[in-house]
Amino acid sequence: MKRVIIIALGLAALLGVREARATQFATEVVSYEPGVGFAADWSTGAGFTSKDAIIGAPARETPGEWGGPITPFSPPYLLDQILSIGQGGKVTLKFARPIRDEPLNPFGLDFIVFGGAGFTITNGDFSGGGITDGTLFGQADGKTRVSVSADGDAWFVLNPEQAPKLDAYYPTDGAGDFGLPVNPALAKGDFAGAGLARFSELYAGSGGGTGYDIAWAIDAGGDEIALGQVQFVRLEVLSGKAEIDAVGDARPQTKDLAWHFEDFSSNPLANGWAVHGDESLFKWDAEAGVLAVTWDSERPNSMFHRPLGLTLTEADAFAFSFDMVLDEVKAGYLDGQPYTFEVALGLLNIGSAKADGFSRGTGSDSPNLVEWDYFPDTGFGATISTAVASAKSQFSAGFTFPAEMAAGETYSVRMEFDPAGRELKTFMLQNGTAWNEIKTVTLADDIAGFAVDAFSVSSYTAKGSELSLLAAGRVDNLVVAVGCSQPRIVNARLADGQWAARSFGFGAVDYVFERSDDLREWQPVWNGVREDGFYLRLIDEAPLDGSGFYRLSR
Repeated sequence: MKRVIIIALGLAALLGVREARATQFATEVVSYEPGVGFAADWSTGAGFTSKDAIIGAPARETPGEWGGPITPFSPPYLLDQILSIGQGGKVTLKFARPIRDEPLNPFGLDFIVFGGAGFTITNGDFSGGGITDGTLFGQADGKTRVSVSADGDAWFVLNPEQAPKLDAYYPTDGAGDFGLPVNPALAKGDFAGAGLARFSELYAGSGGGTGYDIAWAIDAGGDEIALGQVQFVRLEVLSGKAEIDAVGDARPQTKDLAWHFEDFSSNPLANGWAVHGDESLFKWDAEAGVLAVTWDSERPNSMFHRPLGLTLTEADAFAFSFDMVLDEVKAGYLDGQPYTFEVALGLLNIGSAKADGFSRGTGSDSPNLVEWDYFPDTGFGATISTAVASAKSQFSAGFTFPAEMAAGETYSVRMEFDPAGRELKTFMLQNGTAWNEIKTVTLADDIAGFAVDAFSVSSYTAKGSELSLLAAGRVDNLVVAVGCSQPRIVNARLADGQWAARSFGFGAVDYVFERSDDLREWQPVWNGVREDGFYLRLIDEAPLDGSGFYRLSR
C-alpha cells in the first residue's frame, strides 16, 4: 500500500548567497589618484595600486603559504586584495545599481567600506587563542573624507562630524555577511579582552567594515541635503594613508512571510486580517468562501489588510496574485463628480496608509504603494493601471486601455517585481484564459524607493473631489511569494496514483522539487514542477512505496 506523509518543507536556498549579488559591490573605478605615501610591498617595493583590488566583494581568505581565512585578527594584505591611497589621493567608484538612502537598513547605514585594518593580538597567542585590547594595526592613520553623488557630476560630502574615518572600525570578518553593518555604537572598550568567538558575538553576523549613511550628505554651505540614492562614492585621504579592500551596499534585513496563501475558507478576521476605516465595506462570505467587498469613494479611506511580517523594498524580488469578480460598477455617477476612480488591491505600508493626509485621489499624497487599480469607463475608456509609489509619493504607473472588465467574470491577476530591472510586470486571465496585455512599469533611477509591509484590499475616499466610484465584488485566492522567503506547499493530496500539490512562486525553472523516504537522502522529481496558470503545480507521477517526504527548493 502506498502512503504519503505530506511534509511541506519548502526549503529554499537564500537568494543570492553573499557574493552572488554582484551589484552589491562597486563595479567600476571611475578614477584613481594614489597620492603621496601610499603603501608598498616591503619585499618588492611594488605599490598597492591595482584598481582591480577594490572592485567586487571583500576577500574572504588570503591565498598562499602564509594565507588563510580573513578574520578581524588577519586582514587581507596582498597586492591584489587592497588598494592604497596616500595623502592627497582619492578613488571614485561606481555601482551598477544605485545605493538607496534606506532607513530600514540596520542602524540606518547605507554602504560599507572594507579596509585592511586588524585587531592587535595582545596576549602573544597567534595560534588561534589570541585576544585584543581593542587597538588596531593597519588602519587609516590620517584624515579622510567620503563623498557621494547620484550622477557623477554633483558631489556632496558626508558630514565629517558624523562620518567616521576610513577603516576606523571594524576589521573584516570573512565568515560574516558583507551586507550587514556592525553596530556603530561598539567602541574600542567593547573589544577589550575579546577573541574570535567574542568578535562573532559582537559583530552579530556582520562581515565588518565601516558603515556610512547617505543622510549625512551636506552641501557646500554645510546644510543637509536629501539625495534619496547615489550611484557614485568617492574616498579621499587628506593626510596619512588608507588601504581599502571593497565598498558594498548595505541591505535591509528581512524575515519570512507571516502568511503565504489565503482562500477565505475560514474567517479572515480570526486569521491575521484587520480593518481600518469603514468595516461595513468588507464582509466574509462563509458559504462561498470569499471576501465580499464594496468600493465606495464617498466613505473614508478603508483597508482590509494583513501584515506580511516583513518590509519589502525595491531591492526585493516578490510576486502576488489574486482572483476577483466585479458584480456591479458605477463610476462618475455623482452630480459634480463625473470622473472615474479606482478599484484597488495590492501592497502598501500600513503606517503610511493610516496617516492623516493620505489621499489616493491627489496623485501626490499616497506614499509606499505597489498596487493594481481598475478605473471603470467614464468616457475615456476603462483602464487597468498598475502603479508604484515611492516613500516620497513619486509615481511610476502604466495605463492599459481600453480594458473593460465584464461583470460576473472571474479575473486572475499576477504582479511580480524584478529588482534587477526595477520592473513591475502584470499578467491577467479572464476565466483562466489570457486577457489583455498589461503594460510593465519601470522605476526611474531617480525614484526614491518604496517600503511596503501589508497586503490590502483598499477602498479609497474621493469625497470633495470630482471623482466618484461605487463598486461591489468578490476577492479570493490571495497568494504572496518573496525572493528572500521560503516557498510553501499547499493543497497536497494523493489521488489516482499520483502525488500532487500547488505552490506559488516565480517560475517553474526557479525551483527543484525533491522527494525522500528518510529525510536524509533527497532525489529530484524530474519534470515535477509545472506551470499552472499563475501557480506552480507539483506532481510526482510515481510516488515511492510506503511513506514519502517532499520539499521544494530554490
